[in-house]
Amino acid sequence: MRISNRIKAVLAFRTVPTTIALVVVYAAIIISVLLTDQLPSIPKKTRGLDLDQAYLDLHQVSARPHPFNSHANDIVRDYILDRLESVASRYSHVEIYDDTVSNASWASKPIGVYFEGNNILVKVEGTDPEYRESGGVLLSAHFDSVSTAPGTTDDGMGVVTLMQMVEYFAKHRPKRTVVFNINNAEEDGLLGAHAFLEHPWVNISDVFLNLEGAAAGGRPLLFRATSAIPMHAWSGTYVPHPHANVLSADSFSRGVVRSDTDYTVYARAGLEGLDFAFYRGRSRYHTKYDSVPGMSGGKKALWAMMENTHGASVALANRDDLHIQPRNWKDRPVYFDLFGVALVLFSVEGLFIINVVLLTAGPITLLLLMYSQRIVRAAKQLRQRRLEEVNEGETHEHVGTRALRTLCYIGKVVWRSTGFWITFLVSAGFQVVLVVLYVKINPFIIHSHPYLVLTSALSLAYISTVVVLSIPLAKSGGVPTLDQRKSDIFLQLYIFTWVALVFGTVPLRKTGIGGPYLFSFWNAAVLLGCILTCVEATTPGGDPLPGVSPTERNGYEAVPSEELAAGEQVLRGAHDNEPSETTPLLRVQHEAAPVPDREEQGVVGWWILQLLISVPFPVILFLHVAIMVINGQNQTLTDGINPIIVYSMTSMLALLLILPMAPFAINVHRSLTVIVLVIFVLSTSYAWSAFPFTPQTPLKVYFSQTVDLSPSGAYAEHVTTALTGPKQYLQSHILPHLPSAYNASVVCYDAPDKLGLQTCKWEVGDDMTPSPGGYKPGKSAWVSTSTVRTGEHSARITVRGQNTRNCYIELGNRRIVQFTVAGDGEKGLQTGYEIPDGGLDYIRLWSRDFGKEFKVDIAWQEYSDQASMGDVKGHISCGWAEYESGTVGGGRTGGRIPSLEEAIAFLPEWTVVTKSAPALFSAGTPFEIDSPNPGPRGGR
Repeated sequence: MRISNRIKAVLAFRTVPTTIALVVVYAAIIISVLLTDQLPSIPKKTRGLDLDQAYLDLHQVSARPHPFNSHANDIVRDYILDRLESVASRYSHVEIYDDTVSNASWASKPIGVYFEGNNILVKVEGTDPEYRESGGVLLSAHFDSVSTAPGTTDDGMGVVTLMQMVEYFAKHRPKRTVVFNINNAEEDGLLGAHAFLEHPWVNISDVFLNLEGAAAGGRPLLFRATSAIPMHAWSGTYVPHPHANVLSADSFSRGVVRSDTDYTVYARAGLEGLDFAFYRGRSRYHTKYDSVPGMSGGKKALWAMMENTHGASVALANRDDLHIQPRNWKDRPVYFDLFGVALVLFSVEGLFIINVVLLTAGPITLLLLMYSQRIVRAAKQLRQRRLEEVNEGETHEHVGTRALRTLCYIGKVVWRSTGFWITFLVSAGFQVVLVVLYVKINPFIIHSHPYLVLTSALSLAYISTVVVLSIPLAKSGGVPTLDQRKSDIFLQLYIFTWVALVFGTVPLRKTGIGGPYLFSFWNAAVLLGCILTCVEATTPGGDPLPGVSPTERNGYEAVPSEELAAGEQVLRGAHDNEPSETTPLLRVQHEAAPVPDREEQGVVGWWILQLLISVPFPVILFLHVAIMVINGQNQTLTDGINPIIVYSMTSMLALLLILPMAPFAINVHRSLTVIVLVIFVLSTSYAWSAFPFTPQTPLKVYFSQTVDLSPSGAYAEHVTTALTGPKQYLQSHILPHLPSAYNASVVCYDAPDKLGLQTCKWEVGDDMTPSPGGYKPGKSAWVSTSTVRTGEHSARITVRGQNTRNCYIELGNRRIVQFTVAGDGEKGLQTGYEIPDGGLDYIRLWSRDFGKEFKVDIAWQEYSDQASMGDVKGHISCGWAEYESGTVGGGRTGGRIPSLEEAIAFLPEWTVVTKSAPALFSAGTPFEIDSPNPGPRGGR
């Protein structure tokens, strides 16, 4: 065989080359994306940051749980303050402000909040006098943890990163002033960020970067950005390993992600900025595993936070063009990273323009090319007819045979026009069935085996796509060649992406979401593939007559000959007429052009170019998104997220990863399909049968406890423990391990706002009663209250809790429409956080001192009936979030929660406890205001 023939055999659109090319392309993409999705190595030069010191600080900051309502919180705060003061003492342009004066009140439906802050503020004055009091940068992180976690990732790594940035900017003084808000009580409702709005330094900055932890380590992600301008600080020029995707911001804005960060407070205050956070390993989030030994990635994860923060902060503090802040929908950013080394960034307006061009110019260009292709084909058909006139005589065909041939032809035309759409519908249907089966059989398996579920969905998508597209056509008139079928699928795939782009552009214009960029680039890639297909068809050697087989065009059929070498064929006339008076004496043999083999049609090499243009880039984009979504959402089912949402996203992304290869799926080797079928059976069978939780990926159960106090508030009358978890495991696998629930009357019900989760409650004995702690346990009331009616629809309520910073006021039969706290009421509510028309359910009170007495003036909703002037009922309680004992100043400061200690000791090793509310346990008593001006009611 000549070298040219060997090259043609390798490059022709044949089964083996096509299969190899697809396997190589997909394997290269998957391997490269997975490898670059890992945490980067720590360089020898750490950009002026002291990683070892930060790691040492992290051990101190996250040595134990330290929620705002705990004495451990003060220990962590003192450590941070001492470290920062030692830096500030060496530099005159660094100022520390121990903010123990900023108080704030606001309403966030349906809750009213009063908070006394104790943030740690640092200001590094810039070199440019113009930007010392305005135009600066705000860097923010919170140092409190939840009551059930040491808080290494949430948010200890953010705090020690800011501590390093204080020292860095002290040594490398920036052009613009940089303000640091190392705030407190973020976990209890973004309280520290609200308190910062009351401080004068809030006016210095116009752009911010917030550091957060929404999981327990791994590769951190830029969650969201207010506009495209500060996003430029996240480009590869400043951030060596950017990881960002606008789909995470879309998830927040559309309510798919329901958690929140300080970013929201700063953005609502008018600042532009960025939200940077850890998002992987949510099963360890808010648990004892959010610790230095338990965090995913260890020191590398800390460096990832520090490196990205350093790059973006230096850019924001020194570049003027990152502080031009026009805010409208056009300036919202669309962004995504590629392989962790490059950030693609443009505005929503830019994406909208791109989409409009693709939606209009794309079809016009394609139609013009198809029209030109039609002219070329018409000329070739004319030449073909002239050649066919050489054949004499007529072929008489039975009417039934002709009708059958016509029906077959029509069926093939319909299949060629709708084959891709049928394939898509069938594949989507199989994915729906797969999602339903996962939800019914083993819904939590994605919690510990996300990539196994993705493999299952991917293999099913491949099988359904390849099998349906490869349905053989009857070998009769009008059988299309492989190149023709490929062209048909390309055109249908283009129409599919065009329709998807239309539906993506509408919300892009209305809401500013940037996720449709996926279909923009996919549509562009398929359009280029279609253009190449049209060019191929008009190129010498291209397929000139779609829908007509080569043998039919020449009027001959291929007949094997026993006299020739194996693999060769001789062509003879399809219609030999009987000799007649006009028949020549010598038989004339019409030579037919050689017919290429079925697998060797088309111009050699064109299909490779089409594959490389239309397949890799869309697959890369979809795979980046799939990995981000799976790592961020696979463990949210234990938070009460609907499993159908998580599995549907996984299946949808799996199908989108396979669809780009559809034009070439008609020519893959059957052995590959068999291999994928085996992978599907094995992965799905294991996923349906495996236990979904492990000690490395534990199930979180939510703990809470309520105490009904005596009328005097001095001792507990009833203590109720509650655990919330999945219905499938709570009663059968978890509660039997707890001694206090053995013989108790357990009441279970569906947990509100947590789909698929159940709350079980039972009353415990005196030996399991919690203690609020304090210096005089048992000698004073846990909760002391008094109420005074000050008008027909108003009253003053006084409440004090022993050894706590947090109390609650709730009116059971009224809606609160106004509240002020004595000593801070003159400031009123924060702008933009007024009480909604429907009123409030209850009020949360937070003090910076333990055991403070709150005096709260409230007014409730007026009613038309006279009964509104009568009894007003409600409930007053306080909360405690500290269950470890310690000694400070010779006295016991922390309380005990025996039920929580029991859960930690006896729950299965694949289960871990987390908090259900800011307070691990709350204790309170009902109150009643009988009539106008009733006088004081003490001890309630």
